[in-house]
Amino acid sequence: MPELETTRAYRGVGPADRRAERRERLKNAVMDVVATEGWSAATVRKVAATAGVGPRFFYESFTDMNDLLTTAYDELGAELLTAAVAAIDSAPDDLHAKARAAVGAIVGAVEHNPQQGRFLISDAPPLAERKSAFIRAAADELVEQSDAVGTRLDTRQAELCAVVVMAGAVELVRGWLDGSLDIRPDELTEIVASTLSTLTTHMPNIGR
Repeated sequence: MPELETTRAYRGVGPADRRAERRERLKNAVMDVVATEGWSAATVRKVAATAGVGPRFFYESFTDMNDLLTTAYDELGAELLTAAVAAIDSAPDDLHAKARAAVGAIVGAVEHNPQQGRFLISDAPPLAERKSAFIRAAADELVEQSDAVGTRLDTRQAELCAVVVMAGAVELVRGWLDGSLDIRPDELTEIVASTLSTLTTHMPNIGR
């Protein structure tokens, strides 16, 4: 059972804020462990130690390790998608410019924190369903954005685009991060953005 915590502030920090801080530390810790050692190394004890919290505090925020893994993935994915949409909104009203802005926002975030990128592309089985949900969310956004630039995609067409683009992007990011591909972040951004904008343009004639 989760350990009950006093309602008094400790060093000026209230219980709710302390719990929120431990939750964030656990999320960051599981991303680091999965990124460096693989998902099989992500045990409650290992992740808690990496986060610098007692294992007993793990259960105040998460039911089990799968819950932490999927929560970390979902919240990170939502942050990246939000950043991409903000970049799209600030970009010129041009399909390729918007694609480049969206991809650039995500690549920039991964460049800033490579561990998050490694976590996102990990092959952890508990994340398989979450990756599918992320693709669907990206496809929903693509439907809206394609309509705004005059290249209307339906949900099926957008999902097909998202699957193709993300599959290629994952392997490019993997090679970039592990050094097996000689590619710069700006090149990666342009390749993925060009694929996305080109496929979006032609998909209405392909996916009927």
